[in-house]
Amino acid sequence: MHLIFSVENKWIYLSIDRAVARDTGFGAAGGVARDNEENWILGFTRFLGACSPFEAEVWGILNGILILLNKGYRHIMIFTDNLEVVQTLSDLNMEDSGISVLRRIQHTMKAEGVWKIKHIPRTRNSVANCLAKLSLTWKSSLQVFNEPPMDIIKLLQNDKANS
Repeated sequence: MHLIFSVENKWIYLSIDRAVARDTGFGAAGGVARDNEENWILGFTRFLGACSPFEAEVWGILNGILILLNKGYRHIMIFTDNLEVVQTLSDLNMEDSGISVLRRIQHTMKAEGVWKIKHIPRTRNSVANCLAKLSLTWKSSLQVFNEPPMDIIKLLQNDKANS
């Protein structure tokens, strides 16, 4: 998933993905914010505990939104490889949802800035996927990275070369 944010009307991309362990059901989310030239701005990981892939993905979106709003970004386009999440967050009647994190995302999206959501192929989401898997391994609460972890530098370089 990618999110695009804006500081002073400059769009920033944030890819978000999730990982859920089949044996334990534990989930994690990860995300990376980049500028329009694919340069790293920040990344994050968050271990979530027992959850579904859908729940892990939407928690990742909420975390990404809140981190970047805190940094002053106001325009966002969300890209995800999860079509169900795209369809759900695009639904204008989400206020009726029984899932509180979905209501919170929609409220935040309406109150703060300009937002869009689109589906992307899983192959375009490798950095966020790697961050989510790292979080699943580390089992740590929310971590924000100003510099990319060593484990994903090569993926970032490949993304930039192929963009």
